[in-house]
Amino acid sequence: MLDASSPGTPGGVALKKGGRVGSPTPFAMRVGLRRELLHIATDLSALADNPNDLPHGFDLLTRSYRTPAADAARAALRSDPAIQPLVAERYWGPWPTTEALHALPPGSLGHGYASWFADAGGRPLPDPVLEPGTDGDDLWLHQRVRHTHDLWHVVSGCPPTVAGEAALSAINVMQLRWPGSAMLVGADLMHRCLEGPVAGEADLGVAVAYGLELGASSGPLLAQRWEEGWDRPLAQWREQLGIAAIVDRAPFAPAAADPERAKGTGG
Repeated sequence: MLDASSPGTPGGVALKKGGRVGSPTPFAMRVGLRRELLHIATDLSALADNPNDLPHGFDLLTRSYRTPAADAARAALRSDPAIQPLVAERYWGPWPTTEALHALPPGSLGHGYASWFADAGGRPLPDPVLEPGTDGDDLWLHQRVRHTHDLWHVVSGCPPTVAGEAALSAINVMQLRWPGSAMLVGADLMHRCLEGPVAGEADLGVAVAYGLELGASSGPLLAQRWEEGWDRPLAQWREQLGIAAIVDRAPFAPAAADPERAKGTGG
């Protein structure tokens, strides 16, 4: 459940209200990128030691948003024919309260999300911290990814555990080309090299492999109008996305992977 922190602007970029009005010089770009990469290296070292280090995880993701790889990822998302209509209208549908969603029929997307959200601690993710001058389309992309993050967990069967987060980071790599997610996956795998598998939890390497397969096979998660189908069966959503068979063999414990499969798990 990572995705935010440390604001800042790479050196040499002239900004004005409404967007960028100047281009950084090649030297300023190199200096700014080098500075970000040094901070990211520190974050990666901390995360390889402890994948639950949220401050370093947030910092890594935020700094990664300022890289050329992130620029390329956003451009690809904006030009994706399936995502373009949502970007154009800056789509947001109705988002009922957790109580209202939990009252929907068991097995529905809304009920599953409310159960998962309660099990994960019931705390929404903060807004992403972006570079000054970020325009409306890119702002929508980041906010949409952030605020549907937990929904993606539910649909993909990834629990709120270290392994579940590693799997979702791998999904983000395939679906979004997010460089920060790729770095998080690398830190997770380095942690596995250092510490080995964790007893009682899905192997991090297997979880990452699951996320890569699901992300490559799924229809575009960012193109979905989830809010128009809160009452639709979760199984139906998975069939539509082409991931039902993959989720059925998720490497996580059934109760952790799907809140609808076990009694007493958040509802």
